Amino acid sequence: MTEAPVQIVTAAAGRRDDYQVPIALATVDLLACHVTDVYAPDVLEPLLGRLGSHGRRILRRHSPLLPSRLVHCSGRLAARKAAATFISALSGPLQGDQDPISWSALRQARRHHAALLLYAGYAYRAFTAEPRSARKRGLIQYHPHIRDSAAILRADAERYPFIRRALEELRCDEQDQTNITELEIADVVICNSSFTAATCRSLGIDPDKFKVIPYGIDPVPISFRSAERSSQCQFIFVGSGIQRKGLHHLLLAWRQANLTHSQLTIVSRQIDPEIRSAIDPGEGVLWLDSVSNQELDQLYRQSDVFVLPSLIEGFGYVFLEAMARGCFCIGTANTGLPDIGDDQCRRLIPAGEPRDLAESLRDAEAAWAGNELDQKYIALKGAARDWTSFRSDLLQSLSSLIDN
Repeated sequence: MTEAPVQIVTAAAGRRDDYQVPIALATVDLLACHVTDVYAPDVLEPLLGRLGSHGRRILRRHSPLLPSRLVHCSGRLAARKAAATFISALSGPLQGDQDPISWSALRQARRHHAALLLYAGYAYRAFTAEPRSARKRGLIQYHPHIRDSAAILRADAERYPFIRRALEELRCDEQDQTNITELEIADVVICNSSFTAATCRSLGIDPDKFKVIPYGIDPVPISFRSAERSSQCQFIFVGSGIQRKGLHHLLLAWRQANLTHSQLTIVSRQIDPEIRSAIDPGEGVLWLDSVSNQELDQLYRQSDVFVLPSLIEGFGYVFLEAMARGCFCIGTANTGLPDIGDDQCRRLIPAGEPRDLAESLRDAEAAWAGNELDQKYIALKGAARDWTSFRSDLLQSLSSLIDN
């Protein structure tokens, strides 16, 4: 008689990856439990939907594809946050969510005799509390490892001395060395980009552990512009205006490129004031600090080229958002862009080199002027990488965790 596959406990705080990892397991009855901080019960979904914006915010912590009976909210974390509410001096040490969620995941795994598939940062306690023989362990490594990330960011900061605040945050991140242990103990490591996997392999971690699975996207209505074109090539940047996203490189490159028939729209709720004050990008730049989802969708559809010159990026979901709406994408090899699309959809440039970026901007404007950007092909290619594809690829990669 064939034994049933081992079920799996997943864990992460927030609406990480739109709950697609636990959803993938739930669709084939392999999810024992998803451990998180807050999740709205199924019975409240109809009521919350009628409570306007506040209800919709709560509903963000819910998915109709992930039944609440399969979700466990960490009671220890709730108690710690409650204590911190009443004792302000404890708000720092008590509100961290990683350890309580990790311990809860281990308890659920023991209860269900299940394997673990935990996000980086939420795995250390659960992975190290038992002998390796106790159960199989998988890790979702969604960020590049801090060692390579720190080296890249420090080298960039030496070139651009006006970037100072980012280094303070970097020093805090470097103090946590638990991710190396998580990587060493894991039986399988899921990364969303080849770049992320490479930063982990460089630590000497067994390369056979790694599976690269690019993200997916929600279904996007395919629509195309009319034959009447804008008088300018429309470039767009969407993301945080910080060093890691390479905004300073884009501003420098835009000035160097000196484009005569283009406009750059920068959509960012957060822009590092040191970057904004240090670099004048010149003419043709529109700054937007806040847009709705509908407005962002429209901006993508009105744009010709999406550009995100990140120094480090675990994937860069915005590449898929833009590509699925017909935007040609410019990005660095230090992102997930090499793992999606093809040369008709994207241009890869070295990270941290404004001169190369400026050349790519000029080439993109020339391609636009020559009507060489195939919006329909790009949109179909981007939309083809949907969440169903992601979930299918994920399940195929987990055989080592579920086989008895």
